[in-house]
Amino acid sequence: MPWFTCIVSNVVFAVLLAIVAWFVQRCLQLPAVARLLWVAVLVKLVTPPLVNLPVVELPGSVACAFGLCNCPQHASAQGMVGEMLLGALLAAWLVGTAATAWTAWRRWTRFERLIAQARPAPLRWQSLARRLSLELSIRRPPAILMVPGRLPPMVVPGRGRARLLLPTALLGKLNASRRASLLLHELVHIKRGDHLVRVLELMVSIIFWWLPLVSLIGPQLRACEETCCDASVVARLPQARRQYARLLLDVIDFASPSRRQVSPQATAMSAASNLEHRLRAILDTTQRRRHSWSVGAVTLGMALAILPCGFGYDFAKPKPPAISLDTCDPAAPASPVDHRDNKPFVGCCPS
Repeated sequence: MPWFTCIVSNVVFAVLLAIVAWFVQRCLQLPAVARLLWVAVLVKLVTPPLVNLPVVELPGSVACAFGLCNCPQHASAQGMVGEMLLGALLAAWLVGTAATAWTAWRRWTRFERLIAQARPAPLRWQSLARRLSLELSIRRPPAILMVPGRLPPMVVPGRGRARLLLPTALLGKLNASRRASLLLHELVHIKRGDHLVRVLELMVSIIFWWLPLVSLIGPQLRACEETCCDASVVARLPQARRQYARLLLDVIDFASPSRRQVSPQATAMSAASNLEHRLRAILDTTQRRRHSWSVGAVTLGMALAILPCGFGYDFAKPKPPAISLDTCDPAAPASPVDHRDNKPFVGCCPS
């Protein structure tokens, strides 16, 4: 039972964090803060609670109906049924986790066969990537590789450093301005650690394959990441707004719509289902950067306060039996009386 209550507690608090993240992303329009909150949702699902918050005790009849009571007459039956049910749930969970992990592994092995066909990018791409990496203070620049196929540019985690995969057929269509915008966009992903978030997202999706919330986090998280990268590119290359907008359209037109070829660990350059909003934000020269330090600090403070919390599930503790006149021993000595309130001390038979 402790592992079950821990999972239920984590899911409840993760849903609360997800609601806050959605509000910050959609209503407050703060993608950077929302991204941190979505990451906090993933972390909350896989971290045990450190602080237990008490839960209001259920009435005895309700606790008995749900099998959460500690009544002596129900203890044996509830214990047997509860163990069988939890055992069946755990077995189904493990089978689903194994199947999800196997599917993800097969997709990764197919993707590795594609990477095996990659070759280093031309020297002008390598030198440009090194220069931009220095400007972004990236200690270990990624390996720039060219791959066949109609895939979008993407960042994939590597053993020692990240790998930046660029489609060979797309590189010849880009001018100098679009090359710089493309590399800067992908390097900002690496600077922010988005390729590492993919690994966390994959791990959580394998463990919580049955939770619909996990499948909703990915698109929202990628939308926040793409918006943040767009803002960084425009801030560093303000004169290349139109070239960068055309680059997004070229990538969407070039890349294959099938997502089976893309590994779940990859951070791919995509429209993230909000292309019109992204293009308007890129081309808007009057847009001012909003100061959101106060809102971000308060929101992140709430997230940090929620992360270690969990629910304590002591719904119906066994109560001591009430003293009845029928069960009292007449030969027992009378209880002393407190003359201040004329009430006998609890636990003794009245005289």
